[in-house]
Amino acid sequence: MDLNLELYRSILHLPPWERRERMGHLPQSELDRVTAIIRREKMAQRLEESIAGRDLVEVALADPSEITKYTQLQYTLLGRTIYSDDEARMVKRITNNVADSSSSLVRQIQDFDRTAEPFCLDAWKLVYCDIYYVDGGSATLQEIYEARLQEEELQTPAARARELVRCDDLVQARRNAKWMIPAMERPSADELAQPAPEDFHMETLARTWRQVSPAPPPWMQKILDTQEQWGFVYYLSREVDEKYVRNWKSTWNRLMNTSSPLRATWHSIHCQGGHNRMVLARLETENWPIFHPNENIAEDDDLRKHFKEYSERNRSQTQEDEKRNKKKKKNRAKIDDVLSPGLLRNTFIVIPMELISGNRSREESDFLYPCWVWAYDADWDNSEQETVFNGEKYQGRVKVPKWSVNSWFYAARWEGVSLRDMWLKAQQHPEKLWTCYTKRLEEWDHEPYI
Repeated sequence: MDLNLELYRSILHLPPWERRERMGHLPQSELDRVTAIIRREKMAQRLEESIAGRDLVEVALADPSEITKYTQLQYTLLGRTIYSDDEARMVKRITNNVADSSSSLVRQIQDFDRTAEPFCLDAWKLVYCDIYYVDGGSATLQEIYEARLQEEELQTPAARARELVRCDDLVQARRNAKWMIPAMERPSADELAQPAPEDFHMETLARTWRQVSPAPPPWMQKILDTQEQWGFVYYLSREVDEKYVRNWKSTWNRLMNTSSPLRATWHSIHCQGGHNRMVLARLETENWPIFHPNENIAEDDDLRKHFKEYSERNRSQTQEDEKRNKKKKKNRAKIDDVLSPGLLRNTFIVIPMELISGNRSREESDFLYPCWVWAYDADWDNSEQETVFNGEKYQGRVKVPKWSVNSWFYAARWEGVSLRDMWLKAQQHPEKLWTCYTKRLEEWDHEPYI
């Protein structure tokens, strides 16, 4: 008989302060032990009351929300333990301490395309099995894994019920595990020939990920293949130029150090691993040509004229170029100022006053609002047939959220999608913005451009 446990049970009806006083003669470790047992008993009782004799598979198939709104029921249906400490110990053991909790394991497997960690095969299998609590029974992880594979193939009621109650993070992590496990179960000759130190294991995982996961979108693959800088040519609107040109670099950097929505930037797009991400980040650029507005002609005409001439000259002429050229001339070094082919020639970006004046007090954790810049069709001719939507006339430009410019907007214009058609889509947005997000669970694809 556990006397200390029985004593604690007998005083549960008392206020916390009086309980502490009655148990004050016990060492802290013993008090922690008995309180943990009582806490587990209460959790188990609540779970039993929540289940109320029902078949959770039948409940989930009839109404998944009856399961998903109660974490304990969701965990039980998935085969997880409701005791987080036990689960964390199991996760640490199986992952060799690479992950310290179920949430970190799921997140890291989910984000493997961004930040790969050296997970062993069993870690991937644990995720595929929904973090099944293998320490709570006699079945091994491999046996659970094989049973889950068979159930999923047969689409048993239990498999369908689990599918209905998984959160998106777990769905994505399981998908990644489903890609990786078969390849990891077939070791290469190099892996068989030598032990696997962590760096070699990471190289193997990265190579396997590239083999089993979808290819990056074509526009990304082109950048990776050519290793060319990519992005757009940027201008300030006349109003912004007049007020902010002297301190523009600091103004722009402050605006760019703000938050972005999920699935909006190119960082949300699948690109087969961290190495490719580093390459894309290194090659991403903004080209700000030295430009002196001509007040004698309309602003849009002035911008298009300059951009056309700038593109035809095919020579980068920014303030940074000027500084570099002066240094190179002194050293008699060769000057390479050719505009990268990855800078699109059919589109340029103009920064409106609204973006600056509306975001003066934004902090790093804030979202920009207004968030848009103007994207101009470099080849638009105002003599073309008019396009009007709800009284608004197309002027050869469209509002694009800043965070989307170097994402699917770049992709659409790289593919030659009509800016006019993109403008028509934007007119249906409450703020007349062209938006396009990365698809959920298909991160290599996008919502419709038009």
